[in-house]
Amino acid sequence: MFIISVLAFCAGIYLQAYYPLPLSVLCPLSLATAVLALLWVYSRRIPALLAPTAFLLVLACFILVGAMRLSFLHSGLVVPQNEQGDALYEGIVTESSPRIKTLVITGPPELKRMRVAILSAPELEAGQKVRVFGRMKELIPSFKNPGTRSWKWLKRLEGIAFELKGRVVSVSGADDVVSRLRGYFKHNLEKAGANNTDILKALTIGDRAAISDEKNNLFQRTGTSHVLAISGFNVGIISGFFFLIARFMLGRISLLRISGRNTRYASLITIPFPFIFMLVAGAGVSVIRATIMIIVFMLALFFEREKHVYNTMALAALVILVIYPHSLFTPSFQLTFMSLFFIVVFMERLFPIVKKLKGKIVTWSLSTILSTIAATLGTAPIVIYYFYGINPFCLIHNLITIPLIGIGATVLSLIGIVVPGGHYLLIFAGEITGFNIRILQSLDFGYLYPLIRPDFLEVLLYYALLLALVNLRRKVVAAFLVLVWLPLAFTTLYGDYRMRFNDDMRINFIDVGIGDATLIEAPGGIRILIDGGGFHGSDFDVGKHVIAPLLLYKKIGHIDYVINTHPHEDHCGGLRHILQHFSVTNFVTGGPFPADVKFLELRQAAAARGVPHITWSRGDGLRRDNFSINVLHPAGGVPHISLNNSSLVLRVVYGNQSVLLPADIESDVEDGLILSGSPLRSTVLKVPHHGSATSNTSSFISAVDPKLAVVSTASGIKNLPSPAALARYRIMSIPVVRTDADGMIEIRSDGKKISYRTYGREF
Repeated sequence: MFIISVLAFCAGIYLQAYYPLPLSVLCPLSLATAVLALLWVYSRRIPALLAPTAFLLVLACFILVGAMRLSFLHSGLVVPQNEQGDALYEGIVTESSPRIKTLVITGPPELKRMRVAILSAPELEAGQKVRVFGRMKELIPSFKNPGTRSWKWLKRLEGIAFELKGRVVSVSGADDVVSRLRGYFKHNLEKAGANNTDILKALTIGDRAAISDEKNNLFQRTGTSHVLAISGFNVGIISGFFFLIARFMLGRISLLRISGRNTRYASLITIPFPFIFMLVAGAGVSVIRATIMIIVFMLALFFEREKHVYNTMALAALVILVIYPHSLFTPSFQLTFMSLFFIVVFMERLFPIVKKLKGKIVTWSLSTILSTIAATLGTAPIVIYYFYGINPFCLIHNLITIPLIGIGATVLSLIGIVVPGGHYLLIFAGEITGFNIRILQSLDFGYLYPLIRPDFLEVLLYYALLLALVNLRRKVVAAFLVLVWLPLAFTTLYGDYRMRFNDDMRINFIDVGIGDATLIEAPGGIRILIDGGGFHGSDFDVGKHVIAPLLLYKKIGHIDYVINTHPHEDHCGGLRHILQHFSVTNFVTGGPFPADVKFLELRQAAAARGVPHITWSRGDGLRRDNFSINVLHPAGGVPHISLNNSSLVLRVVYGNQSVLLPADIESDVEDGLILSGSPLRSTVLKVPHHGSATSNTSSFISAVDPKLAVVSTASGIKNLPSPAALARYRIMSIPVVRTDADGMIEIRSDGKKISYRTYGREF
């Protein structure tokens, strides 16, 4: 009953996140349901037939309480009017990552304790005091595409609705005991002269800012990156280390050893150590969650409830979600509990067999291997869902890395930063880490990326199969597999097949910000990606973080044509990642552009994967049955001086319907297309050059005569789209949809009719 109630609490958080209700509705509903449930439960005359009603009322109460807990975070997230201009803000950094910091405001007093996000150039650390001169801005939903979650939506779940934008005036270390202690430990690490100090900082004080991308990628490819992020694993290692020491010391007392109370008291003595480690590691949300979980498990040991492991897990999850309800949507929370759950499930079945083997070393080794296999199988769909890749050999990598870095280097580093003369231990820990890295480099193979992203039903089917295989001896399980699982799996596979191979055409104008990216899902399973977005002067990889997730959500691992209309950063920035990692048959440009660096990078990426480079000009294109892509511009020969005017202009035709994609051409090319008699008339027009005033002439719009215009742009960009350009469409009564306001725009046609839908919801 308790486990089911916790699951109901989780369901309430989930429903409130996706289908929010105001507190004015939730509060009376929760109160009424709780009163009814209490009256029913405590009544001595509950008829047997009505007992399920009482059970459902209790579950409904937990669902409503879960929804209320999340909704409390959203109340009061409004900046007073007099604080919306430029002002001086003071705060303390509570969480720090390479890109985003979380700041708790301490001044002005009206905003005290308000949590805001800050994107800052300095490498701010948790615990530092910061003064910022700037302005409070409401978070802008980013990249509203299906299958991805908006940054604004995720941050609002944490109780953060605003970003502080401005100039960091001053940064000072906090003067509390914990911050001074962190500074002391950091100083000891840096002056020890050990190799791989960046890794040691991550293991001990939670500072991952200095770890290079090369090392991060190595640990990710080998499936061992969890060792670097202080979470349940690291806190568990620290707690286990001190628990074993405490139990050993208490075991020297014969009275405690004989009665078995040395284990109980050791668990109680251990509790302060993960708490202290949490403070030293920066007290980030993930570390706090892990500490709560460990403390709950230690208390279960003290009260001799360790055999009730599922209830203990449910209690730990409930405590964490009451404090941090948004944790339900974080991969670290999901990975921690799913790995633990499947370790318990597998070992309940297998450990009775393992313990019959002779020798403690054999038993321990086999138990470690089986636990690692169970955790890997239990977390595989979550890893693929969030990270789009997995290494099937991560069992080997973890069996090496966990003892060397997870246990050896971590324990040595923690002792080394505390005791006098500990620099020798730190140097030794650095050498162990370097040895581990060299092993991983030699075993750096087998990483599968990108993998098709599973949907919710597919994840449920996977877990149902895994649990069924563990309990296959039961007849009811075999019946479930034959009568329920197999039909559902077949229906899902057939649905995926029909989604890819059908007679409809779908053109998706992806929300990539200011740039362009268009995915065409043509009849017969043909997939075409035109441009890949990108940001000028930014290292944010649109291909990796925006386009790849959308492709994998749509179960697209192979692309027939990757087309770059012209090598401007906002059109080609995300294509390199796609060419490097996805299966691509053809790479098409309107070039050549031998003097352009971006163009050469794309050609090199394609050549490295053996993808042929094709140059299109007027008259070229693609034709398959009733579907075609026709190139209207440029003519062959020397490209225009302007890259914008060298853009490929493509007209997509399916049956009686057509879509014109003119990229970034300007008014002189628009006029040239009209004079040349090119077939411009189309049902849908992708507005040229993001709605620029230098494009979108009235004559061009009239020549196309669209029924719908699509603008690919980002909010906050001055004059893109231009008010004058938008006015021309309005005068001609042409409806305009925009990716900044409406999210991804999907055009769908069966060749006779055409329709569209938008994905503007924040999540």
